[in-house]
Amino acid sequence: MDTGAYLRRQGWKGSGHSLDGQGRGIKKPLLIAHKQDQLGLGKKKAAHSVDDQWWMRAFDESLKNIGTGQESTLSQVRSKGINRGGLYGFFVKGEGLTGTISS
Repeated sequence: MDTGAYLRRQGWKGSGHSLDGQGRGIKKPLLIAHKQDQLGLGKKKAAHSVDDQWWMRAFDESLKNIGTGQESTLSQVRSKGINRGGLYGFFVKGEGLTGTISS
């Protein structure tokens, strides 16, 4: 379907003219950014990255540190949690809601 031909049949004067009959509209087309990936709106590419295998790196580091007395990354993750890593890094902890019933 040729959109230019369709619009000309509806009364458009062609490129360089607005769609309004009196010429009051914009004359240049709007530029639209096209999303090229398949992740969905608002989804960051790093969240689906299979290259970031933090657990594999942590396991390798802990194997290297066996018997050296250093604390491994896995034990740090167990004690502190995953602050900003992996899929759970996008969650933000908010304030607790106060109740409406007074005690």
